Amino acid sequence: MKQAIILVSFGVAEKEARKNSLEALAEDIRRAFPGQDLFQAYTSAFLRKRLRRDGVDIPSLEECLEELAGKGCYEQVLVQPAHLTAGEEYSNKILSPVRNCRENFPKLLLGEPLFFHAGEGGSRDDYAEGLHAIWDVLGPEKGEEVVLLGHGSPHRHNPVYELLQERADVRKLPLHIGVLEEADTPDFPMVLERLSQRHARKILLAPLLFSGGMHVTEDMAGGAPSSWKSRLEKEGFSLRLSMKGMGEYPAFRRLYLQKLQRLAGGSSS
Repeated sequence: MKQAIILVSFGVAEKEARKNSLEALAEDIRRAFPGQDLFQAYTSAFLRKRLRRDGVDIPSLEECLEELAGKGCYEQVLVQPAHLTAGEEYSNKILSPVRNCRENFPKLLLGEPLFFHAGEGGSRDDYAEGLHAIWDVLGPEKGEEVVLLGHGSPHRHNPVYELLQERADVRKLPLHIGVLEEADTPDFPMVLERLSQRHARKILLAPLLFSGGMHVTEDMAGGAPSSWKSRLEKEGFSLRLSMKGMGEYPAFRRLYLQKLQRLAGGSSS
């Protein structure tokens, strides 16, 4: 009987961004788990349809699990999300399909998104570990305040961003977290207020996203008046941009490998 790993992500449309983040993580997994079959699945139906037009066929998680079950040769399947948070996408398009397919495999285990445990009751503190990796890879210059932009949600507020901000504040890091989704928080006025309180003038603006793409090139760093770059420059800040998604940094991808290794050891389900 064989073993398989499914790396499931929201998906990335841009070829170069996909290569530098998701494909890089997939290659890390292949090296760390030789002999196990690796598959990928995307939770975004829009991206799957768009990529299919370009000749790239990536299944949904449900489709991937159904295909593996139909082969009847996999004794163990590990599902590792590349999502940063356990938000709506994780609950509806990862957790639910795994629960519905558990009876189809002798052993089907689900891993955790990056920010999952907050250190309660002696558990690991994913926020502290993630923040350490972020700060190491960004390397802000002297006098810079860092503004990190996550996606946010228009439907259900995700407290991950506030928890990560709390960890940064405890460490007294010049770090401020906002979200791109206008209906969610921390929004632009909240970040601007924090920057004003710090009397900030120099800013490193970077994505708190696994991969680059439209959110980075347009919503964060684009030339339109609505982009965060344009809005911050309008307020008089001097900006330096980091265009890399977090998945492009080996130190950040290593956090996912550690989660997958714990999952393979049977500590998560």
